[in-house]
Amino acid sequence: MPNQPTPEIILHTALEIPGPQERAAYLTETCGGDQALREEVEMLIAAHFADETFMEPLADPLWLEARSEREGDLIGRYKLLRQIGEGGFGTVFLAEQSQPVKRQVALKVIKPGMDSKEIIARFEAERQALALMDHPHIAKVHDAGTTDGGRPYFVMERVIGVPITKYCAGSHLDTRERLEIFTGVCAAVQHAHQKGIIHRDLKPSNILIALHDGKPMVKVIDFGIAKAIGMELTENTVFTQFGRMMGTPQYMSPEQAELHALDVDTRSDIYSLGVILYELLTGTTPLDGERLRGAAYGEMQRLIREQTPPKPSTKLAEVQEQLGPSGVTPRALRGDLDWIVLKALEKDPRRRYESAGAMAEDLFRFLQHKPVEARPPSMTYLMQRFTRRHRGPVFAAAALLLALVLGAVGTTIGMKRALDAKQELVRKNVELDRQKLALVDYKERLAGLLESNQKMLGEISRMSTSEAKLPTEFEALRKENQALLDKVSNEVANQERYAEEIERLRRANAELERLVIESKDTDAAVEWVRAALFEDGITALTANERGQFYLDGKLIPFPTLLKAFATPPDDNSLEKNTPRWLDVTLPAGAKPTDAVYHSRLRQIAAAADQIGLRHELLPK
Repeated sequence: MPNQPTPEIILHTALEIPGPQERAAYLTETCGGDQALREEVEMLIAAHFADETFMEPLADPLWLEARSEREGDLIGRYKLLRQIGEGGFGTVFLAEQSQPVKRQVALKVIKPGMDSKEIIARFEAERQALALMDHPHIAKVHDAGTTDGGRPYFVMERVIGVPITKYCAGSHLDTRERLEIFTGVCAAVQHAHQKGIIHRDLKPSNILIALHDGKPMVKVIDFGIAKAIGMELTENTVFTQFGRMMGTPQYMSPEQAELHALDVDTRSDIYSLGVILYELLTGTTPLDGERLRGAAYGEMQRLIREQTPPKPSTKLAEVQEQLGPSGVTPRALRGDLDWIVLKALEKDPRRRYESAGAMAEDLFRFLQHKPVEARPPSMTYLMQRFTRRHRGPVFAAAALLLALVLGAVGTTIGMKRALDAKQELVRKNVELDRQKLALVDYKERLAGLLESNQKMLGEISRMSTSEAKLPTEFEALRKENQALLDKVSNEVANQERYAEEIERLRRANAELERLVIESKDTDAAVEWVRAALFEDGITALTANERGQFYLDGKLIPFPTLLKAFATPPDDNSLEKNTPRWLDVTLPAGAKPTDAVYHSRLRQIAAAADQIGLRHELLPK
């Protein structure tokens, strides 16, 4: 049989069905013709209902039950009026109390045939758990005792209400109104946690809305499978039987879905609160109920542990048309409210809210338009979770990513070298300009010395005397001539050497600039293009027939060109070099109004206008 549930799942569901005939019909439908499976489940049910004598053979373990309480019966001072509810091990009656006050109450009594030690312990735990608590949003316990047959019961206030989700949907409450009601649920759960009690089965049917003076009042009921924190509610309390989950799968936390459930604490209730809030806002639970009920036990556990629900705003957008008007819109959920819900639904308990009170405080901050504590999960956390689920593909992708990173690193190094080469080229040009100025000065001084030399030589030739009688100024003049010639010779040699280096740098820089422009590192490309655009007084671009633009003979991608025009350079070179004009040369016969140029010229013109660059790109 496809998707056949395991015996444990069938047992868990069957135990929630109160009547023996309904339970038998369920087994017939679920087990089909599998007689062996049917017998195994019936034995499990019989063992569940048995006490110390469970080894004794039963004539009909599935149907054998003692007489149940019914309308008109008296239990102590309470008269049963009618049955109003039924759970896995207890039946709830509307009863009338006769003394010391006359009032209607809800009386919960354990079912006949279910008085095993475990069930009695759980029932007793619920009775004492409720007795510990005193909160306006938790149903109060008035009395407790045992029936004539020895089965325990307790009496609590009568709550006339409807499940919270049904009330909000039927009243078409908006987002704020739903959140204000839900904060009352958080307050009740916080009170229970402070008393050392975990509910462990929070769901809409256990959170009722009753009208009090015309206003909605939250009441949390049914602490039937509550667990004590750090204390024993009863001497023989057994909360979790090996191999059976306690709770409702749709609202169950991942740690509660484990067979042993050893890690269940107050944060498990926080997860359930997140599910309920998700359903209040979107009309559906994070995990599909039908899929959970139809899944095998292991698959159910996997879904609860691993399946990440979509954001509430995304989910509501998907189902909004199907649900119809609800008073809540995806836009109202988008952002902070998404993160509040998802923080409560974290699979890792450590990442949830630390308490129901902390969750309520974050909701109050949201309602007051203040920053919330919930934040999107970090990329590191998301990657860790993804890696655990998909180890093989992740390792393959990591190898590919490493190769891409190494390639990107190589490109980045190349672009860094290009920028360094450009700076070196500028430095060499500055040095060459300095040497040119020095040569001009030397040439002027040399011309003056040559004139002095001619005068001195003329005087010497007229004197016709020996060298010993030459003027004393001659030797000083000769030394100055020689020093100047040496300097000029050195500067000329240096200039030739610099010219060779500059040419080599120009070639290397041109190649590296090409790499920068063609690379995928747009920031580096924009930096280079911006520097080149404002280098001279006139920014000159050339366009080809396909509407592409060139700068200094290099093809510039249009997005890069626009980004370069977005802001002037960081060094304010627009002001220093006063490049006040932008000129674009089109191919011969082309016009700015041609379709291939018009749109791009308009974008360039708009960018130039923003940074104060004048132009006549488009006809006025």
